[in-house]
Amino acid sequence: MRAKDPLEGYRKKRRALRHRHLAKLWRTQKAVRARDFLRLNRWAALVTSRHILARGGELGTVMRNDLTFRTDARGRRYAVVMLRPLKKKGLQQPKVPQIIAEFDQGEGADTYAALRRLTEADIWAFRGDWDTTPLFRVKPGTAMSTAHYRAAVREAAKLLGFDPAHFGAHSTRIGGASDLAGTGRASQLLLQAKGRWSSDIGRIYARMTRKAQIAVSDLMYSCKGRDLEELMPDFVQPA
Repeated sequence: MRAKDPLEGYRKKRRALRHRHLAKLWRTQKAVRARDFLRLNRWAALVTSRHILARGGELGTVMRNDLTFRTDARGRRYAVVMLRPLKKKGLQQPKVPQIIAEFDQGEGADTYAALRRLTEADIWAFRGDWDTTPLFRVKPGTAMSTAHYRAAVREAAKLLGFDPAHFGAHSTRIGGASDLAGTGRASQLLLQAKGRWSSDIGRIYARMTRKAQIAVSDLMYSCKGRDLEELMPDFVQPA
């Protein structure tokens, strides 16, 4: 039935919410920088989801004790988020560590700093059991659902002047994959592992960027080497 569906293979138009978008949002929107707990929570959810390529529903599985802060031997500070991947098959997945290094000492869309601010505010906002309370929530004891997260993404898109209808709960996941692929240093294997994809579907999430296209154009000027047909006239390239 799926094979006969003429619309099979088409996806809803979903734009990426990338690091540069979040940095602009932080820089231009005073409300985003507010220090009340719910606003800190929503901001931390946005930047964390992009950073660890989380699905909207996965954020609700993170408990407060799933977040720890550490320092490496060189003094670099980082956070560890234990995330439970959600699969369509519905099977319970083990939690996997997601490492978030401190980037720019709290400025802009630094995910580490956002989680630090959230944790400090959380100590005073809700004194429930630390082990069983969701980290990302909309009110005391209530985890942030996919619908809540989608609303947060669309609010961010509207503040940036975009059409909110083109954004959804996966927009930050798309943005994170695009940012990672856009560095030119991430292999397909790394992208697949980072996004916790069991297939190569990560290619769909990573949007092609102008910077990547220019890099490819430069490479095409510098390519050297003779093709096999020139070296061996009897050679035929297989289909």
